[in-house]
Amino acid sequence: MSRANHLVLAVVLARPGVLLLHRPGETPPAVLPGGRPEARESAGATAERGCLEETRVRIRAGAVLGRDVVDGIATTYVAARPVVEPPEGQVAVSLHVAWYRPEQVDLVLPDLPSFVRGAFGL
Repeated sequence: MSRANHLVLAVVLARPGVLLLHRPGETPPAVLPGGRPEARESAGATAERGCLEETRVRIRAGAVLGRDVVDGIATTYVAARPVVEPPEGQVAVSLHVAWYRPEQVDLVLPDLPSFVRGAFGL
């Protein structure tokens, strides 16, 4: 599959919750961090690079949770943990990045595949 038709998203879980990027005024209003793979780059490496570029949070990728194809775009979801665990009460990472409690994720990203929602107990 071509790079243009493939996306890798990191499902980053930590004590405060799930790491999401804010998108004020857009639908959905928040998204999982990630990006398009570089040539010969694994899904885990793409998730790590994309998360660092978009959030400045360094992660360690784990297992591939699954893959979904919508409108011709294949999206691979990769479980991940931050390299440095954030404090329990931390909510915002920056103005554009925050930790969401699992029950909040369903409000801003209701169309996530069930295998992703199951990763954080929804």
